[in-house]
Amino acid sequence: MIVIAFICTLIGGIIFVITLFKPRHKLVQAASYLLFLLGVWAVSPVNNLRQPKVVSPSQVVYRFDENRYLLLTGYRCQGQVYFIDDKEQVYYQLAAHSQRVYTEPYRHPAKNYISVPLADLSAIDTSIDGGRSFKSIELGIGNYLGDHDSPQYDVVNDRAFILAKDGTLFASEQPFGYRGWDMLTKRNQKNKIIGRSQIIPDTIPPIPDDYTGWDKMQCDYDAEDTVLPDNHPLLEVFQQWLGTAN
Repeated sequence: MIVIAFICTLIGGIIFVITLFKPRHKLVQAASYLLFLLGVWAVSPVNNLRQPKVVSPSQVVYRFDENRYLLLTGYRCQGQVYFIDDKEQVYYQLAAHSQRVYTEPYRHPAKNYISVPLADLSAIDTSIDGGRSFKSIELGIGNYLGDHDSPQYDVVNDRAFILAKDGTLFASEQPFGYRGWDMLTKRNQKNKIIGRSQIIPDTIPPIPDDYTGWDKMQCDYDAEDTVLPDNHPLLEVFQQWLGTAN
């Protein structure tokens, strides 16, 4: 395109100069002058100046491994969260609502089973197909954990475990969603809830030694706006920065 613009500029300039000595060709002179100006405009850096698109700050707030991570777009560690798996080309917007980053210890070696809690544990976005779809589950009727009430949240053996500060251990169903969408406790097991013949362990199963993910979500509270070069999509820009673009 630059070569064509340069050729047009050259041809238009030459014809214009020639017509200066032949004033009878006014129309040709005007056309060549216009062609020259268009060529100059096309190759000029001014033509490439576009208003950059500025969006809310975006940052990786959690890494499951080198390919899978959570991307947060928003101010002060609150906003829209996306689950992304670059290797499998999975990009999922977790929820339409805004959410805050979960600040308690959080380890997630599980692969296909994905469990992402809201900051206050009022809901947990859960997937059993590697992040291609999610469903929201809760702690269950009569159970509540507020901010900073959970000393540990681990997702291991395709199951989510939440250890509350009072020692109560919550565990997701196995198989997931067999009869309901709530977390379970020893009390549920004792009451022999129909369809939930689940065995709740006394402690959280150990994390594999080869786990490479983060132990906690991380977020820069003062992150600034993100400027998208050449108006590229936000995801494409972050993949370039992270070195994961195709």
